[in-house]
Amino acid sequence: MRRRRSRAAGMMERYTSDGACRLTLTSMMDILTTLLFFVLKSYISGGEVTVPPPGVTLPRSTVNAAMHTSVVVAIDHEDIIMGGEKVATVREALATDELMIAPLAKKLEEARSQMDEIAQRKGEKREVARLATIQGDAGIEFRVLQKVMYTLDRNGFPDIELAVLKKA
Repeated sequence: MRRRRSRAAGMMERYTSDGACRLTLTSMMDILTTLLFFVLKSYISGGEVTVPPPGVTLPRSTVNAAMHTSVVVAIDHEDIIMGGEKVATVREALATDELMIAPLAKKLEEARSQMDEIAQRKGEKREVARLATIQGDAGIEFRVLQKVMYTLDRNGFPDIELAVLKKA
């Protein structure tokens, strides 16, 4: 008479008999389906994704225009940030009567020369469109915004957008 094994013993033998772990077709389909949804969602959403730095609360607006790839300058209550690096403080910018913010101008010059070099390597003959986006906290002083916009314009970034959150 043949002895019956318990179901648990059969499963243990099946998964541990040769020491190799096998991935079932169902698990693979789950992974592929998840990846497919992620790729489709990323493709369909389109536009530029912007994540303001911590401490910056973007103002709300009813604008429907999509964002474009650009140089991003973030302004919170304490710092002026470009490319994830602190460029200057708001206090330094407000301390002078000058409209130009020198440390920001230096950083913009570096960005502009890098953009020109990339365009030259690509073989582009036309002038590279230089667009800048300001992610300004809703509570910043207008004088700071004015100085940042002036600095952007005078350093080769005349097209300026203000990042806002869409009203629901």
